[in-house]
Amino acid sequence: MTAKKDITKNPAAFRKRVAEYFEKCDTAEVSPACLSCKEKDADKCDTCRKKRVPYTLSGLCLSLGITKRQFNSLKTNKCFSDTIEMAMLKIESYIEENSYCGNINGALATAVLRENFGWGDDDAPESVRVELSSEADGYGG
Repeated sequence: MTAKKDITKNPAAFRKRVAEYFEKCDTAEVSPACLSCKEKDADKCDTCRKKRVPYTLSGLCLSLGITKRQFNSLKTNKCFSDTIEMAMLKIESYIEENSYCGNINGALATAVLRENFGWGDDDAPESVRVELSSEADGYGG
């Protein structure tokens, strides 16, 4: 059985892999200088610019070895739904907080939140239809 099949059939393994993804994002090193950096707090390091890897839905799916379609289909499975909901909330919170702080471009954040988190679905403008009576023809000139 492949890891891909295991992850979608085993809620405990799925939960563990999701947690590992977020842990990896929080401890990732992005430059060779980071390997020798003595600064433990990544936010205070100016030398190597050790940074976290952003939380993304696509990154999570890649880490799990599944497609977004497979990920979305697991949302309806009660064994996986809580883990998925919390992972989605963590990613959404990351995007929202970082866009408020100016760390993420607002247009990009809006696009991602609309595409993956349903933001703006209720904001669609209602269509308006205007019909004029034949009496209005006389005023058109």
